[in-house]
Amino acid sequence: MSVRVILLSIFLIIIIVFLNGCGLYYDYADDFDNDRSAADDVIGTGAENADFVKEVIDGDTIILSDGRTIRLIGINAPECEMYFFEEARDVLEAIVSGKEVYLEKDISETDKYGRLLRYVYTDGLFVNLEMVKRGFANCYTYPPDVKYAGRFIEAERYAREKSLGLWEESEIKDIEVKIHYNAAGNDNTNLNDEYIIIKNTGDDYLDIYGWTVKDSGTSIYKFDRYIFDKNTAVFLFTGSGEDSGGNFYWGSPKPIWNNEHDIFYLRDREGLLIGIFDY
Repeated sequence: MSVRVILLSIFLIIIIVFLNGCGLYYDYADDFDNDRSAADDVIGTGAENADFVKEVIDGDTIILSDGRTIRLIGINAPECEMYFFEEARDVLEAIVSGKEVYLEKDISETDKYGRLLRYVYTDGLFVNLEMVKRGFANCYTYPPDVKYAGRFIEAERYAREKSLGLWEESEIKDIEVKIHYNAAGNDNTNLNDEYIIIKNTGDDYLDIYGWTVKDSGTSIYKFDRYIFDKNTAVFLFTGSGEDSGGNFYWGSPKPIWNNEHDIFYLRDREGLLIGIFDY
């Protein structure tokens, strides 16, 4: 056996070990009911416009060989420059790249960007659900396309409990968070009455440089360098202003937080999850 072949074999072994260590191919078959009935039902009926995957854009968007762009319904994966963007894209590539996929429509035809909204299936797998179960997308319920919302919620709960992918936890624990999500009067004209309070409840200072705040959609804020002592807090206001003395401003032209229900994800500078705050 040549030295080149030996080196190539060693390299492949290292890659496989690395990917398994990162949880990209975590074997959850014994822990989670990997129900393929939805995939079997759709494929069994011939599905809608089966085609091969030409390109994977990110963890929730693919392009088919006929040029159609498909946005996976019911989930939301990290966007470019967000934490875990590359990992989520790589996982989806491993599942669908070059393979024939089957499509299922819910209610809506397209999103505001003109992408087809579909549930995607391949090799007997419900791909949308698979991305959530592996921890590389969160469930994203957006009516009227809610056919499998309950299954996505269950899958996300499982991934959180296993600390898979996006749900790997930070060592930072000593914080308390409050959200003032319902501004007085018209939310659109009183943006700075919508804010988050992050309090340091530990015994030492915290440097929040690089921490991020994200809602259940795609709105994200990254903190600049700031150190706050124990028993002090920082405020993050939705509107505009000058950052100073623990007060930070998102600079959003519209409200961030839904008055009825939303989820707030707080991550450290490494992208690890500090906490999930649901109201």
